[in-house]
Amino acid sequence: MAKMTQEEKESFDELYQYIKKDIFEYTNQSLPKYMILRLKGLSEGKFMANNRVKSMAKYEYKQILYTFRINKMKLKEIVKSSKFQNEQHKFNTIMLIIEKDINDVVNRLQRKVKSEEKIEKIDLTNITHEGAEYKNKTNDKKLNDDLNELW
Repeated sequence: MAKMTQEEKESFDELYQYIKKDIFEYTNQSLPKYMILRLKGLSEGKFMANNRVKSMAKYEYKQILYTFRINKMKLKEIVKSSKFQNEQHKFNTIMLIIEKDINDVVNRLQRKVKSEEKIEKIDLTNITHEGAEYKNKTNDKKLNDDLNELW
């Protein structure tokens, strides 16, 4: 596993805090090592972070965070459910949802960046606007005269 940059550390911490506080609603507890390894593994396209398995993808922690945010309501229902054997079983179920949706989130983010780049490339310097002039296609005077005759 490569050493994390300061930006990656901050992004991971934001993800960690979101899962801890907003999803699991922990106050004085920390997330178990198992969950941390699952999150770090997901960022490399693996089931769990380790040096023996080759990386299959590269997801930024921000992308993982956005995926958690988009699925927040589903994930909170899972956390509240009592159908699971233990916390690890709950987190594995959560990760199934995240893994299923993360590529869609990444694609959406890429489309957003591309559209913003297209907008920035549009040259607005030649566009002038001096105000619009309204011209009615019908003859207002004739229409008013016709209506006045009715009354």
